[in-house]
Amino acid sequence: MNKKQIIFSVIAFFAAFLITIIIKFPLNAVVTNIITDTVQNKKIDIRYDSINVTFFGATATNVKTGPLVISNLELDYNPLGLLFKRVAFKADSTAFNLTGKLSGSKVNADIKGYIATLAQMGNMTGSGSFNSNITYNIKDETGKITLDAPNKVTFNHPLMPIAVDNIKAEADINKNKLTINNFSATGSNSLKVTGFVDLNKQKIDTSILNIQGEASMGNFPLKFTLTGPARMPKVALVK
Repeated sequence: MNKKQIIFSVIAFFAAFLITIIIKFPLNAVVTNIITDTVQNKKIDIRYDSINVTFFGATATNVKTGPLVISNLELDYNPLGLLFKRVAFKADSTAFNLTGKLSGSKVNADIKGYIATLAQMGNMTGSGSFNSNITYNIKDETGKITLDAPNKVTFNHPLMPIAVDNIKAEADINKNKLTINNFSATGSNSLKVTGFVDLNKQKIDTSILNIQGEASMGNFPLKFTLTGPARMPKVALVK
């Protein structure tokens, strides 16, 4: 056997070895056990019906956290991409559709949300949709959120029903605090909101709101506060 044949044989062996590892390695069982242990140890409110993990992607069905249900969650990657932390992801639910990418420690995601489903989680009704973009640095735990609703949006809270023609918002994330820099809506009603949210990343629907706002119902202005857990916020009028 000459030198070229030896080199070719070595390459062929390692290629076959690598393929065997990829095919035979019980990655799905290993990752499932890691997720289960992490969820239990960290007391994270996440449940799911099924999960399938390979070296080239992962899927999960009926992922649940609080009242939110994600019917389908997909991760798209390859072994080389995982080495450099490059993963594309997609999530679908009746409340929103999400697509995004992870590059190193940076996340960029686009969201289309549906008011009717989100309002229903708080035992209310509503209509309309919005588009949002989120950028987030996992290492620094900082990020930015922008939101735009170019269509009519209604939100029927018992104390203060709202109907607006459009919404624009900007907020910053710094570790466990989300600061609302601007939230404004115009139309037959108008709305301006500022404040912050103390985020509970383990159980997001229990995040605590501390928000002040002013709404105009025709010629009648109302000042209000929005406090308490996100899943059941309390609205109070301010004189």
